Amino acid sequence: MINKNIENRYFDYILIYANTVLELWEELEEKCKKKSWGEVVLKRKKYLFFATKNGVTLLNKKTDLEITFSFNTTQDYIYFEKYNLHSFIESDLNASGLWKYFIANKTVRSEDFDKCLEKLCLIWKIKEKDNGLLIWKDEIM
Repeated sequence: MINKNIENRYFDYILIYANTVLELWEELEEKCKKKSWGEVVLKRKKYLFFATKNGVTLLNKKTDLEITFSFNTTQDYIYFEKYNLHSFIESDLNASGLWKYFIANKTVRSEDFDKCLEKLCLIWKIKEKDNGLLIWKDEIM
């Protein structure tokens, strides 16, 4: 049985991740067309960006927090890959020191995250598509 606090925190991470993608993807997509890497200031914070095949990786220069996402968005949904989301969560846990409040074993944490994701898929907040997931934009606004 999954701890309700972990489940809520996991959904918070999904919202943070999805909001970040929603707010930044257009600007970063343009920058990535021009350069494969560089520095960018977003919301008064400096980031390094690295263009990937169809997306971007952002690295916060101060905290080393990393977020990777693709530019695959639709009118109603934001597309994300579970691996990228879990990497973001792990990066935030490490950057903030919050990992001490989660299970210490990364593999067990990953299993817990998978269970949380399954539950969110069952209650229709998230849909599975191909090798990724879709979250309805209205869910995060």
